[in-house]
Amino acid sequence: MSHYSEGQVHLLADSLEAHGFTPEQLTALGQNRDGALDNLKLYLLGLATIVCACFRLALNKALDLSSFIGGDWKFWRGPADGTGLEGDEDYIFEPDVIDFKQVVLETHLQEKETSIHGEEKMKRARGESKNHQLGDKTFLALWNDWLAKKAEGKPEDSILERLRRSGKIGAVIYFFGRTLWRPGDLRYVLCLSRGGCDQWSWFYGWLGSSWYADSPSVALASVKTQS
Repeated sequence: MSHYSEGQVHLLADSLEAHGFTPEQLTALGQNRDGALDNLKLYLLGLATIVCACFRLALNKALDLSSFIGGDWKFWRGPADGTGLEGDEDYIFEPDVIDFKQVVLETHLQEKETSIHGEEKMKRARGESKNHQLGDKTFLALWNDWLAKKAEGKPEDSILERLRRSGKIGAVIYFFGRTLWRPGDLRYVLCLSRGGCDQWSWFYGWLGSSWYADSPSVALASVKTQS
């Protein structure tokens, strides 16, 4: 029989929920997974310190669409109503290093809207959002980090999984910082998605369709583009 009072148990449960602990994290504490409770007790006794996990990744590789997707895919050039093959490349500047603790998700839906056309979503992402949209370099850094941690047998240590477990992202994120051209003058954006067997995968979303709240774009909170 527990020596804790009902009030103490409720106080702890309410506090954990208020601080964003998920049911999965609560189970991990209860099971003392990876020594979570042992380490917490040492911290409370003043015998240990907490070192926050690093959420930083270098964006040191550019995405080669021809080898990554294949076929005749290209990065979109020029205005949205053009052919996509002429003019300046359509992309948002991305920093050399990103601290993913700063990421936010945006649906770009306005009051009472349940869906939005992809091109309108892009306009709001680029023109109305105060946050900084992320593109292909961020996508590739997260994907390569996931693959590397998976190969090591520690996929839970990937930035994607740590962001998901912390509640910063869900099971799908889109990257509106760069637009792709697909034969037929179709416009797409990249996506990372977590499916069955706890596996992440990549695909792309067509801007000519309707988008809903469960398809958010990922951005850096209040980070301004530097010229």
